[in-house]
Amino acid sequence: MNRVNPLHIIVLLSVFILFLFFQISALHRDIKEEKRALYETQKVATELLSLKRIYGDKQHLKKALQRILTQPSFKKSKIEAKYDKHGVSIVAKMLSLSLLNSLMSKIYSAPFTIEKLTIKRVDSEHADLKLEIVW
Repeated sequence: MNRVNPLHIIVLLSVFILFLFFQISALHRDIKEEKRALYETQKVATELLSLKRIYGDKQHLKKALQRILTQPSFKKSKIEAKYDKHGVSIVAKMLSLSLLNSLMSKIYSAPFTIEKLTIKRVDSEHADLKLEIVW
């Protein structure tokens, strides 16, 4: 009566080993999910850092604006840009509406901070533009 049946010990150990196996496999799945989430977070952080470098730099913003203003279609028009340490003031007189539309779509699609925008219609085909962009 005081003896323990060896079959009971074997069954108990096998149940314990199965329990540990399932716990370890669940931990492996959790670790894989955490690694995947860490990879996604690192990927987003890298993208944000590269965007900050590209769009947050004052020199990059100046170069992007220069690229827009030196395009052949805008060179022909009389667009004046005055740079200072806080930003740039753009003044255009007698700008055709199609050219104005093109210019504004390029400015709106770039990461500029527009402080002030004034568009005054001169006639049915031309308008005046005053635009202030800050860094």
